[in-house]
Amino acid sequence: MNIPDNKWFSADKLHFRRTKIVATIGPSSSSPEQLRQLIAAGMNVCRINFSHGDPAKHIKIVRRIRKVADSMQQIVTILGDLCGPKIRVGRFPDGRVTLKDGSKVLITAKNVLGSENLIPSQYGGIVGAVRIGDRVLLDDGNLELRVTRKLSAGAEAVVIHGGVLKDKKGMNLPDTPLKIPALTAKDKKDAIYCIKGGVDYLALSFVKSAGDVLALRRHLKANGSSIPIIAKIEKPEALDRIDEILAVVDGIMIARGDLGVEMPPQKVPLIQRRLIEKANQAYKPVIVATQMLESMIEHARPTRAEVTDVAMACLDDADAVMLSGETAVGKFPVEAVKMMDAVLREAEGYQFFTNGGLFKDRSGFKRDTMLNAIGVATAQMSRDLKVRCISVLTRSGRTARIVSADRPAAPVFGLTENRETARRMGLLWGVYPQLIKGAISHDAFVKKSEIVIKGLKLAKKGDYMILLSGLSDKANEITNSITVHQVG
Repeated sequence: MNIPDNKWFSADKLHFRRTKIVATIGPSSSSPEQLRQLIAAGMNVCRINFSHGDPAKHIKIVRRIRKVADSMQQIVTILGDLCGPKIRVGRFPDGRVTLKDGSKVLITAKNVLGSENLIPSQYGGIVGAVRIGDRVLLDDGNLELRVTRKLSAGAEAVVIHGGVLKDKKGMNLPDTPLKIPALTAKDKKDAIYCIKGGVDYLALSFVKSAGDVLALRRHLKANGSSIPIIAKIEKPEALDRIDEILAVVDGIMIARGDLGVEMPPQKVPLIQRRLIEKANQAYKPVIVATQMLESMIEHARPTRAEVTDVAMACLDDADAVMLSGETAVGKFPVEAVKMMDAVLREAEGYQFFTNGGLFKDRSGFKRDTMLNAIGVATAQMSRDLKVRCISVLTRSGRTARIVSADRPAAPVFGLTENRETARRMGLLWGVYPQLIKGAISHDAFVKKSEIVIKGLKLAKKGDYMILLSGLSDKANEITNSITVHQVG
């Protein structure tokens, strides 16, 4: 293969990174100083994981994030991640036990201390649900059991692949039909905490159908809230119903941890690519999550495979990529965010300056509304005219979301007087929220947009910018405006 020049090794960098970084906040990252460093390193979204810890303490961290972000004059999005019906094992002496290949174990739903021959499950219905021959996968599939017979005391299983099993590790039942609602009693209580704390998005775990999403939406509405919902795609049933889920949800997260256990791992990369494509076509943001820089929990540098994984999620058009344990409990949380930022900038520089994927064919997108049609027109004009920015005046953030999904060549500045809207736009690809004070006229909008772009040194006199305001699908709307403006 001929390598023509050094462009193969060093891509030009864009002023703004388009793909957003979600970082999970935990013991390694929850102090004010650590939060400041993470924001400075490029974190756009803080994920609060309600699977662990005390919800009241989580809300204190939410308020701390707000305080730190405000002190830095930064807009940071907060995602509350509900636990869902995650099945876990119980506890063992010394916090762990070793399961040996070929040995027999008894799986029980009783709240007892386990042993090398006894595995307690936190799922009360497990004994009745499993069938002879069903697999029981433990600790993200690292250990495998197979059910051999049902007894009055529990389900007997043989250890196919053994190893060390620690307290409260996950238990997956990929062969067993489970009738467990995605929204648990704990989730409902945690959602109330999230409402009071003012999180910007709620992630619902183990979604299997649109009904799961609607159940959470009804719960939020009953408690006076309309927090946008992110559906976590981690069950095979969700893949079969992805279109109906996308129709009712505000975004999706490709949760590759449980998805890669519930399904053969070799299928996950192409599932990921297809889910990103479908989310883009539905104009909904999509987050790629789990093990993106996993080795950085213990090491200051990632593996080459992890770097490639992050880059490919970017090249496939994900809105955001997520760090889990890397920032929650890892030794190098700030370094992990900096590394992810560097990888994304390299990939995006390649996309932009070599046309290596930024300008993909989007003929599969729906053009059934005026707003959708304007989205594709705006993206095309941004390329043809080489505009320096797209400025969107928005109340709800919807226009910014539509424009973002078409992946325009220029950064999108979402101007809004609503702080809540500004924070929600922080998850969207290529969108940079800007708070303004009160409603403004079209002339003031143009002036403000010029101030923003000149302040960032993104444009000079004579450059083009696109301005969108007053856009809606209402037939009687008369303030719709799309303007190509030349910087003065």
